[in-house]
Amino acid sequence: MAITDRLNCTRPLPDQVERLAGKVDALVLREKDLAPDAYERLARDVRAACERAHVAFIAHSFVEPARRAGARSLHLPLPVLARTGHPAGFELVGTNVHELDEIVGAEALGADYLIASPVFAPSCKPLPGRGLDFLNAVIARAHVPVLALGGVTDTTEQQVRQTKAAGACRMSGYMRL
Repeated sequence: MAITDRLNCTRPLPDQVERLAGKVDALVLREKDLAPDAYERLARDVRAACERAHVAFIAHSFVEPARRAGARSLHLPLPVLARTGHPAGFELVGTNVHELDEIVGAEALGADYLIASPVFAPSCKPLPGRGLDFLNAVIARAHVPVLALGGVTDTTEQQVRQTKAAGACRMSGYMRL
């Protein structure tokens, strides 16, 4: 899974999505700094690029703009999911967990998948990675698919693939291809 960061992308996001064809199964449009109307416009363009590239499109944070842009999948930060619940009309809603005690609550709120982070030290933030023990503990407690995020590279993704994780997420690496 790719997670967008248009400010560190070397080209417009729709063009970048087309470069990801065959490399990722899904893309999360995580552009939290945009105003809702700007997010909606970008979401329409990126969703269309995802369709052309055969990459599943997942909106992030902006419920109504995502709905208007035709998104069927949505990723919400856990505090937002706690406040809004599982928004109607979306087939898939995911969230992040950073602590083991967040798993039960996330699932009770209707999360269809979890992103455990940071598994490895991310390149974009000065945070230590929680390690594969953390990832394995999340997987063991969760009843929904779990993906790994944070410091995922070609090397660390191979380590993630040796766990029972549903997959791995990358931001920086996929935005600079």
